[in-house]
Amino acid sequence: MKLLLVLALVALAQGRPENGDKIDYRLLRAAKQAETADIFVTFQESTAETLQAIDDTRFDTREDRLDAMNSALVRLAGRVQSNVLSYLQGRFEFKSLWITNQVYVKGATMDLIMVLASFNEVKSLELEEIIELDTIVEGPILRGRQDPSGEWGVKKIQAAEARELLGSTTKASQIVVSTIDTGARHTHEALRANWLGDYGWFDPYDANALPMDINGHGTHTTGTICGAGGIGVYPDAKWTSCRGCATSSCAQNALLACAQFITCPTRPNGSAPDCSKAPHLVSNSWGGGRGATW
Repeated sequence: MKLLLVLALVALAQGRPENGDKIDYRLLRAAKQAETADIFVTFQESTAETLQAIDDTRFDTREDRLDAMNSALVRLAGRVQSNVLSYLQGRFEFKSLWITNQVYVKGATMDLIMVLASFNEVKSLELEEIIELDTIVEGPILRGRQDPSGEWGVKKIQAAEARELLGSTTKASQIVVSTIDTGARHTHEALRANWLGDYGWFDPYDANALPMDINGHGTHTTGTICGAGGIGVYPDAKWTSCRGCATSSCAQNALLACAQFITCPTRPNGSAPDCSKAPHLVSNSWGGGRGATW
């Protein structure tokens, strides 16, 4: 493996500089420390033109817009990614992402990285980003019942007044909110009554069939948005969730898989995406630095 790495670096420096420019320096550094790396393949043709065309088109409904966007992005990914996917098939574990027109490859070797860099349609190869969650700080357990009319923060932002204004324009049962987080415990007393159910959960890590949360953070954020018993801003809304983060960290491939799910949800049995089931808003409370446009 060390000899292969040396030869690869020499090739990057001397033989194929145009391909070497495609490989992120962090990926090369990671390849020095391990035999494999989890990577993202980004293509020359981005989603920008496709999304602009959707933005410039008039649609009768939100569902029509989402369906058109999904169809266009799936066609784009199918056309642009075809050569790379054909090469990876049967060789490596991978995931095609239409929402960003990227391919995630698990356990890529340096040899594979060099091959992928040689594809003309490939723009860059980057190391997968892993975002670490903040450490939970244990505090005192507060006993007693919450104020059912709303905790102090809910009252401070005048959530009841906002709900009254919203009630004059739409039905509460039609509002669906979502979180991309550590999941959400569907048995929690503040959340068990208003989980959407079908099209309401996706776990890209372990494929759990029902909403769960090992960390607790996602249950907290979902509760703040729509929990019952006075803790939530809009408890009449239905909620969905995607487990973009595991116990203590969030993998880029899982976060993007969640973004796809939120945009066009599926059932746990792997049914075809139904963009009409997309929530009206989604909370992302998992951190990260500036400039990470993904």
